[in-house]
Amino acid sequence: MTEDSVVDLAPVKTPEQLLKEEVGLYLKIVRETQGKPLRWVAQKLGVSNSFISQIEKGDASIPLDRVLDFSLAYDLPVPEFVRIVLVTMHNDTYRALMSILENDPEMAKAAKSCHTVADPKERARRRKALNPGLSSKSLQRMREFILENQKPTYGNPVAGDS
Repeated sequence: MTEDSVVDLAPVKTPEQLLKEEVGLYLKIVRETQGKPLRWVAQKLGVSNSFISQIEKGDASIPLDRVLDFSLAYDLPVPEFVRIVLVTMHNDTYRALMSILENDPEMAKAAKSCHTVADPKERARRRKALNPGLSSKSLQRMREFILENQKPTYGNPVAGDS
Protein backbone atom coordinates (compact mmCIF):
# COMPACT_ATOMS: atom_id res chain seq x y z
CA MET A 1 0.00 0.00 0.00
CA THR A 2 1.38 3.42 -0.96
CA GLU A 3 1.21 6.63 1.04
CA ASP A 4 -1.34 8.04 -1.41
CA SER A 5 -3.75 5.14 -0.88
CA VAL A 6 -6.92 6.00 1.00
CA VAL A 7 -8.66 3.30 2.94
CA ASP A 8 -12.40 3.71 3.47
CA LEU A 9 -13.07 2.71 7.06
CA ALA A 10 -16.82 3.40 6.94
CA PRO A 11 -18.73 0.38 8.17
CA VAL A 12 -20.51 -1.61 5.49
CA LYS A 13 -24.23 -1.93 6.11
CA THR A 14 -25.60 -5.42 6.26
CA PRO A 15 -28.66 -6.40 4.21
CA GLU A 16 -30.57 -6.58 7.50
CA GLN A 17 -29.62 -3.00 8.35
CA LEU A 18 -30.62 -1.78 4.90
CA LEU A 19 -34.01 -3.49 5.29
CA LYS A 20 -34.54 -1.89 8.71
CA GLU A 21 -33.80 1.49 7.16
CA GLU A 22 -36.24 0.78 4.34
CA VAL A 23 -39.03 -0.12 6.78
CA GLY A 24 -38.24 2.98 8.83
CA LEU A 25 -38.43 5.17 5.76
CA TYR A 26 -41.73 3.53 4.85
CA LEU A 27 -43.16 4.32 8.28
CA LYS A 28 -41.94 7.91 8.10
CA ILE A 29 -43.50 8.43 4.68
CA VAL A 30 -46.78 6.82 5.79
CA ARG A 31 -46.88 9.06 8.87
CA GLU A 32 -46.08 12.22 6.93
CA THR A 33 -48.56 11.35 4.17
CA GLN A 34 -51.25 10.96 6.83
CA GLY A 35 -50.24 14.34 8.30
CA LYS A 36 -49.39 12.83 11.70
CA PRO A 37 -46.57 14.48 13.62
CA LEU A 38 -43.92 12.21 15.09
CA ARG A 39 -44.96 13.22 18.60
CA TRP A 40 -48.57 12.11 17.90
CA VAL A 41 -47.41 8.59 16.99
CA ALA A 42 -45.09 8.52 20.02
CA GLN A 43 -47.92 9.56 22.35
CA LYS A 44 -50.33 7.05 20.81
CA LEU A 45 -47.77 4.28 21.39
CA GLY A 46 -46.65 5.53 24.79
CA VAL A 47 -43.01 5.80 23.76
CA SER A 48 -40.57 8.67 23.33
CA ASN A 49 -40.25 10.80 20.20
CA SER A 50 -36.63 9.67 20.11
CA PHE A 51 -37.62 5.99 19.92
CA ILE A 52 -39.97 6.61 16.98
CA SER A 53 -37.25 8.65 15.29
CA GLN A 54 -34.75 5.80 15.78
CA ILE A 55 -37.19 3.32 14.22
CA GLU A 56 -37.91 5.63 11.28
CA LYS A 57 -34.14 6.00 10.69
CA GLY A 58 -33.60 2.24 10.88
CA ASP A 59 -31.53 2.52 14.06
CA ALA A 60 -34.01 0.52 16.19
CA SER A 61 -36.39 -2.36 15.64
CA ILE A 62 -40.06 -2.49 16.48
CA PRO A 63 -40.39 -4.78 19.50
CA LEU A 64 -42.25 -7.99 18.66
CA ASP A 65 -44.80 -7.38 21.39
CA ARG A 66 -45.65 -3.96 19.91
CA VAL A 67 -46.04 -4.82 16.20
CA LEU A 68 -49.85 -4.74 16.39
CA ASP A 69 -49.75 -1.38 18.20
CA PHE A 70 -47.48 0.09 15.54
CA SER A 71 -49.69 -1.26 12.77
CA LEU A 72 -52.71 0.46 14.30
CA ALA A 73 -50.87 3.72 15.08
CA TYR A 74 -49.66 4.02 11.48
CA ASP A 75 -53.02 2.75 10.17
CA LEU A 76 -51.45 -0.12 8.21
CA PRO A 77 -52.99 -3.52 7.38
CA VAL A 78 -52.07 -5.82 10.25
CA PRO A 79 -51.17 -9.06 8.37
CA GLU A 80 -49.07 -7.24 5.80
CA PHE A 81 -47.28 -5.11 8.39
CA VAL A 82 -46.59 -8.07 10.68
CA ARG A 83 -44.99 -9.94 7.79
CA ILE A 84 -42.85 -6.92 6.83
CA VAL A 85 -41.63 -6.43 10.41
CA LEU A 86 -40.95 -10.12 10.99
CA VAL A 87 -39.03 -10.55 7.74
CA THR A 88 -37.01 -7.36 8.03
CA MET A 89 -36.48 -6.75 11.75
CA HIS A 90 -36.91 -10.18 13.34
CA ASN A 91 -35.86 -12.61 10.64
CA ASP A 92 -34.74 -15.27 13.11
CA THR A 93 -38.25 -15.31 14.61
CA TYR A 94 -39.77 -15.39 11.13
CA ARG A 95 -37.62 -18.39 10.14
CA ALA A 96 -38.55 -20.18 13.37
CA LEU A 97 -42.25 -19.59 12.74
CA MET A 98 -41.92 -20.80 9.16
CA SER A 99 -40.12 -23.91 10.39
CA ILE A 100 -42.95 -24.62 12.81
CA LEU A 101 -45.54 -24.09 10.08
CA GLU A 102 -43.67 -26.29 7.64
CA ASN A 103 -43.65 -29.08 10.22
CA ASP A 104 -47.36 -28.73 10.93
CA PRO A 105 -49.22 -31.64 9.24
CA GLU A 106 -51.44 -29.35 7.15
CA MET A 107 -48.53 -27.18 6.11
CA ALA A 108 -46.42 -30.26 5.38
CA LYS A 109 -49.18 -31.50 3.06
CA ALA A 110 -49.25 -28.12 1.28
CA ALA A 111 -45.44 -28.14 1.02
CA LYS A 112 -45.49 -31.67 -0.39
CA SER A 113 -47.87 -30.50 -3.10
CA CYS A 114 -45.17 -28.02 -4.17
CA HIS A 115 -42.80 -30.87 -4.93
CA THR A 116 -45.29 -33.11 -6.73
CA VAL A 117 -46.09 -30.58 -9.48
CA ALA A 118 -44.22 -31.28 -12.71
CA ASP A 119 -44.10 -27.68 -13.94
CA PRO A 120 -41.08 -25.96 -12.26
CA LYS A 121 -42.70 -22.50 -12.51
CA GLU A 122 -45.85 -23.70 -10.75
CA ARG A 123 -43.72 -25.50 -8.14
CA ALA A 124 -41.78 -22.27 -7.50
CA ARG A 125 -45.02 -20.26 -7.28
CA ARG A 126 -46.44 -22.65 -4.68
CA ARG A 127 -43.22 -22.69 -2.67
CA LYS A 128 -43.16 -18.90 -2.66
CA ALA A 129 -46.76 -18.82 -1.41
CA LEU A 130 -45.76 -21.00 1.53
CA ASN A 131 -42.70 -18.96 2.46
CA PRO A 132 -42.81 -15.52 0.82
CA GLY A 133 -39.82 -14.15 2.73
CA LEU A 134 -38.15 -11.04 1.36
CA SER A 135 -39.76 -11.28 -2.06
CA SER A 136 -43.27 -11.01 -0.68
CA LYS A 137 -45.93 -8.82 -2.24
CA SER A 138 -46.09 -6.90 1.04
CA LEU A 139 -42.49 -5.76 0.73
CA GLN A 140 -42.97 -4.96 -2.95
CA ARG A 141 -46.00 -2.77 -2.16
CA MET A 142 -44.01 -1.07 0.59
CA ARG A 143 -41.16 -0.33 -1.83
CA GLU A 144 -43.56 1.01 -4.47
CA PHE A 145 -45.16 3.26 -1.87
CA ILE A 146 -41.76 4.61 -0.88
CA LEU A 147 -40.83 5.34 -4.49
CA GLU A 148 -44.15 7.04 -5.19
CA ASN A 149 -44.12 9.20 -2.06
CA GLN A 150 -40.51 9.90 -1.17
CA LYS A 151 -39.54 13.53 -1.42
CA PRO A 152 -36.38 14.21 -3.43
CA THR A 153 -33.30 14.41 -1.22
CA TYR A 154 -31.22 16.66 -3.45
CA GLY A 155 -30.45 20.30 -2.64
CA ASN A 156 -32.10 23.54 -3.70
CA PRO A 157 -32.38 24.29 -7.43
CA VAL A 158 -29.45 26.10 -8.98
CA ALA A 159 -29.89 29.01 -11.39
CA GLY A 160 -30.62 27.57 -14.82
CA ASP A 161 -32.44 24.45 -13.50
CA SER A 162 -35.95 24.07 -14.75
